[in-house]
Amino acid sequence: MTGALVIFINIALSVSLSAGCSYLALKEAFKRNGQKEIVSKKDLWLPSFIYTIFYCLLHASVLWMVSYDIFIQRFVYFAPIFIVVCFFSIYLSLRLFQDVNTDKVHFIKGGFIFSLIMMAGNFATYTGLIYPHVEFKPMYIGLTILMTLGVTFPFFRMLLQLNNQESNSYGGKTHAFWSFIMGLGFSGITYLTAYSLLSPEKFGPQLSRVENNQMLPFIIEMGILLALWFIPDHLANELHKKQMKDIYVKEQEYRSLYQNNLSAIFTYNRDAVIVEANNRAADMTGYPIEMMIGQGFQSYVMEKDLDQIQTAFQKSLIGEPSKFEMKFPHQKGHIMSIQVIVVPIHLDGEVTGAHVLATDITEAIRDKEQIQYLAYHDELTGLPNRRYFNEEFEKKVQEGHDQMAILLLDLNRFKIVNDTLGHGYGDELISRVGKRCVNVLGTKGFIARMSGDEFILLLPSIGCRNDVHKVAAAIHESLETPFDIGGHDIITSTSIGISLYPQDGHDLSTLLKKADIAMYTMKKSEGAYQLLFSDQLEEKGINPIEIEENLRKALINEEFELYYQPQFSLKTNQVIGVEALVRWNHPVKGLISPVDFIPLAEETGLIIPLGHRILIEACKQLKIWIQEGHEFKISVNVSSRQFHDATFVDMVRDVLNTYNVPLPSSNSRSRKARRCTMWKKHWQN
Repeated sequence: MTGALVIFINIALSVSLSAGCSYLALKEAFKRNGQKEIVSKKDLWLPSFIYTIFYCLLHASVLWMVSYDIFIQRFVYFAPIFIVVCFFSIYLSLRLFQDVNTDKVHFIKGGFIFSLIMMAGNFATYTGLIYPHVEFKPMYIGLTILMTLGVTFPFFRMLLQLNNQESNSYGGKTHAFWSFIMGLGFSGITYLTAYSLLSPEKFGPQLSRVENNQMLPFIIEMGILLALWFIPDHLANELHKKQMKDIYVKEQEYRSLYQNNLSAIFTYNRDAVIVEANNRAADMTGYPIEMMIGQGFQSYVMEKDLDQIQTAFQKSLIGEPSKFEMKFPHQKGHIMSIQVIVVPIHLDGEVTGAHVLATDITEAIRDKEQIQYLAYHDELTGLPNRRYFNEEFEKKVQEGHDQMAILLLDLNRFKIVNDTLGHGYGDELISRVGKRCVNVLGTKGFIARMSGDEFILLLPSIGCRNDVHKVAAAIHESLETPFDIGGHDIITSTSIGISLYPQDGHDLSTLLKKADIAMYTMKKSEGAYQLLFSDQLEEKGINPIEIEENLRKALINEEFELYYQPQFSLKTNQVIGVEALVRWNHPVKGLISPVDFIPLAEETGLIIPLGHRILIEACKQLKIWIQEGHEFKISVNVSSRQFHDATFVDMVRDVLNTYNVPLPSSNSRSRKARRCTMWKKHWQN
């Protein structure tokens, strides 16, 4: 029982050591799979040393089992020499393994060399260790050599398979199982080598058990050998099935990607002939796939785009992809805009053709153009907008135009139309004014809608100031003709402010500011419609932006004053009333006429608080005059903008009640002198 246990322990130890070496070798091959770089010599030293330790322990365990006496007498003594020989043998084997390719010649050559190194190591080791007791047995030695070849070739083959297969081809269980079988095979070879060289009388008690059946070790090794040859074939077949399945799956995925792609795909061979197309190609072009097969670029590409796509195709044949846009004629006749991507088809390192992917971008381009149009045009009139005008002005400056004119147009009475007839009429009026201006201007200049009821014109080439005045006069004359809108004859006119480049400024902001000053100055002039900017205008300070800013401050600082203009009766030659007239007493500029600030107050909405202040001051003064015994009425001007204010009626009632000013009564003439009659009068622009 003790002898059997010793045999089992020795065999288990030797098999474990062999399996450990095999497993490390398999893991190294698995780690390096697919790598083409040669491992440096220094990087082989550590694995060589580890394999040497395993190999020495394997031979020690085998020798201990074969003959304990020899193990004690020889192994310990020769151990250093044995380790050095094993190290260099294993080092050479690793160098051989990484230099071997997968073709048949290299495989056979490498397998033989690997077997010779292993046999030389085994026979040299045991010959040296048991030299005094060596007994050559030719038949056993020959069988051992054959068995060694039979074991090393499957091992070598498995290493090469792992080194050239995908990382996930074999799992950890396969490695462990294969390592165990290889452990049986390699440990068996060491036993057979010792068995073939040692004389029977020196067998230990472990080997003496097989003395009467000396072929038993070879029979056992033959069984292991058959398993070693069968397993790689089985694994290779399983791997082949898996690879074929993967290829089938990838082919299906490729076909699905090809046929269901949202882009039209045309596959061309190296002769620029269509060999395949997907369903989207037929849908997008209107041509059946069968009709497209065998056709070249000339059959479908427009002549002006032919050079472009042929150049892209030639680039693809040298491995360079291309991307561009072109026009494509649909089978029904309309022209599409498409984005084209040409990519080379690589097969075994060679370009065999190209895939042409086409995407219909007609709608995208149309949307892009629409966005671009809206970014640079006024949506209501279709005219260029302020941004477009700015760029056009800068372009003309860059082109070297040395004399240009800026005309700023503002419609008169537009607010009345907009407020009384509605915004629909106002929009239509703006649109028609723009068309008339375009017709008058023709090719002489560039017009854009500034904002609201303002237009801006650029005259890039003027000979003299008279040319500018002629254009302004023509525009003014065209706008004097009434506009028939919705059954209403709408009459309007325009106020035009003019500034000149470069006399009045070198940048558009300055020129617009000065044209604006000229236009607002002109609006207060009776009968005039155009005015050229001058330095005198700027000195007068008629700047609408500045006026608006100061107007807000004036309301807070109570800078507005009322002047009362008497109203006489021609019959009695007596004063029967007064009209309250507002004036702005500016702390720096003195009195400012209503013509300069009332239109701006209406435009900005400041007329609401200003009108409230005027009514309060008028009622205060009326109350004083009544208390002094004067009997007349006060007329207060009210803007049309005030009538659109929802709080206007309540505001008037509150002010009258606050200052005890009674409402008019038709039944009481005696109280007529104490009434305040509110005369409603529109401020004229």
